[in-house]
Amino acid sequence: MYQLKNEFLTAGFDDQARLVFLENNQRGTGNIVDSPAKDGFQMVFCKGEDWENAVFGHEQVFTVREEENRLTFFCGQCLSERAAAQVGVTLTVELDGAHLNFGASLQNEDDVLVTDFTYPVIGTIKSLGSETPPALLFPCHCGERYSNVGEYLSRIPRSREAHPQSLSLSYPGGHGRGGSMQWIALTDDRQTLAFSGRDTLFYTSEFRVEGTAGDRGAVTMMLTKLPFVKAGETWEAPPVLVSLYAGDWHQAAREYREWAETWRNVHPKPEWIKDMRGYFLVINKQQFGTEMWRYDELPKLYELAQAHGFDTLGLFGWYDSGHDNQYPDLKVSDSLGGAECLKENIRKVQASGGHVTLYQQGHLIDVTTDFYKNGGSRYESVSRWGMPYFESYNKSHKSQFLANYTNKTFSNACPSCPEWQELMEEKAKFVAEFGADGVLYDQIGGMYAYPCFNEEHPHALGKPSLSMSQGRIQLLDRIQKQTKQISPEFCFMTEHVTDLYSAFVDCLHGMYLGPFPQGAREKLAEGTEPECVNYPELFRYCFPSTDVTLRNCNPYVPPRAANYTFLFGLKMEMEVRYQDDKDDILADRWPEYREYVKKVDSLRARYWDIFSRGEFVDEDPLENACPGLLAKAFVSGNHMVTALWNDSEQPVWLKGFRAPGWGATEAATVDAAYSSLPEQLGPGEILAVLWEKEGKVN
Repeated sequence: MYQLKNEFLTAGFDDQARLVFLENNQRGTGNIVDSPAKDGFQMVFCKGEDWENAVFGHEQVFTVREEENRLTFFCGQCLSERAAAQVGVTLTVELDGAHLNFGASLQNEDDVLVTDFTYPVIGTIKSLGSETPPALLFPCHCGERYSNVGEYLSRIPRSREAHPQSLSLSYPGGHGRGGSMQWIALTDDRQTLAFSGRDTLFYTSEFRVEGTAGDRGAVTMMLTKLPFVKAGETWEAPPVLVSLYAGDWHQAAREYREWAETWRNVHPKPEWIKDMRGYFLVINKQQFGTEMWRYDELPKLYELAQAHGFDTLGLFGWYDSGHDNQYPDLKVSDSLGGAECLKENIRKVQASGGHVTLYQQGHLIDVTTDFYKNGGSRYESVSRWGMPYFESYNKSHKSQFLANYTNKTFSNACPSCPEWQELMEEKAKFVAEFGADGVLYDQIGGMYAYPCFNEEHPHALGKPSLSMSQGRIQLLDRIQKQTKQISPEFCFMTEHVTDLYSAFVDCLHGMYLGPFPQGAREKLAEGTEPECVNYPELFRYCFPSTDVTLRNCNPYVPPRAANYTFLFGLKMEMEVRYQDDKDDILADRWPEYREYVKKVDSLRARYWDIFSRGEFVDEDPLENACPGLLAKAFVSGNHMVTALWNDSEQPVWLKGFRAPGWGATEAATVDAAYSSLPEQLGPGEILAVLWEKEGKVN
């Protein structure tokens, strides 16, 4: 065994570059590697017409060089089952303080194309040194937590024995399941194993956590990059840091945030976006032609929004073609009232204190449009087959014909094309002509990082796997600057959650956020049940200044969704998309829900400066020994607000809840006010508590 050791860690590797030993020297719980992973690295190369020559580390021959705090493994050629390739692989591991720093380089001296490179591979792991099996923290959008992840994976049905049960996330972004950050972790809350990429070019990547055949409960973690290393090229892999330390995940999150601040853009946001209380999303005209809300009904829509405590209308399908149709060219609808009617009624909403954003698609191109047929196809992302990455969206409501036989097909734009970037800039000006307060560009805050193979596009470094991320950086930066040239208060919104793309926008239309079942968090704390729970504090703690709406596709806000939004400091959202939604909201079909969400809004408004302008610090200042009580903190200077939620069926006594160094000055539920922290909180109740830092200097 080759060993690296300092005051923080002891790490051991075998002659195939596999991690076989890892111990936290400051805790002394012993080796956490139950057995080495099968491979230290994996690779795939294309040779001739064969695109899937898989290279496995355990089948290669390495030479090893030992230096102080550093190991280097070198393989002069790579062997797959069907072919050999003169690709030199250099793998390095350096012990740098409390981190193992993994690096690699590929030197391609053959007529092959290296498409996939997986390194490092960490595992296999069953325990971090305690009786509680480790949980996985996974940055799917705002975050997920898989308690007892090894057992969770073992319960996923296998399609074939050769394919282990696994969880994976593409980065940056995805649809449905999209990676929002470059780090994952295993934790039992007493010890944490953090696995963190440090890629400042943002290659198309995938995090994967796999179960182990024949070893129930064991997991391995790995990171795959798509480098597309051509003949004659030497590629340096972005570094990956691995740490094992005593404590929970917050330390790893702080380290990741500190690194992200070295590349993440900062820009001033419109003041009204910081204060936005709720996003009331409406589709004026649907894909299949149904016209639901005319422009002269915008004031009525704003009245409905206000009745729920919302202050912003987000108009989708406000254009003549209807929602998800004829992108990217949108035209104002004469049948909905025409341009002057739209402008006039936007002004009426604004005169009542509201704001209006208009929708613009920034990713999809309708393949039936004149735009696509007359040159727009030049800007689409092209797969290795020379075909577009087609996506289909169907907004049928009642018709089986529409649902089954009329999927609307779109190509997607390669954002590296300067012409597409310029067009999207112009669309911001187009929206501003109607007097709106901002624009929401759909999908460009995420989606898959499609590698584009159109060599006529100016991809960064000539890499298909940088076409999306580097192109999006340019695109988003241009839109952000254009919107602020229109007005510093003209907002730029988009959909999806990522650390990279969110840096350029003012607010995110959140994806796949939703309240967990009652009591799920209490079971999560026990850590033995294998289950997945939505875990938005993962992203919120790393990037607290990023405003995210709670995506809610209902024409009402369920009480649990309102409480969830309150707890995590998210923006409220509800959606009125179909005729049934319109009928229900006009009939006030859920008055109890409407009244409750309005009360929750009023409770937040009581401490709005801290909820909206303070920093989400999760549980950092808190001590919470109350079973069933969920608590999060927001800090602004010498003041703090804690959001509490009794997510149990029994009253919770608050004697076990403290904020050391802070004194409670007042508190309130949706129905009552207190001069200090009350003694208990009823089942399902939420409570806001205002604190003042003790010993503060005025």
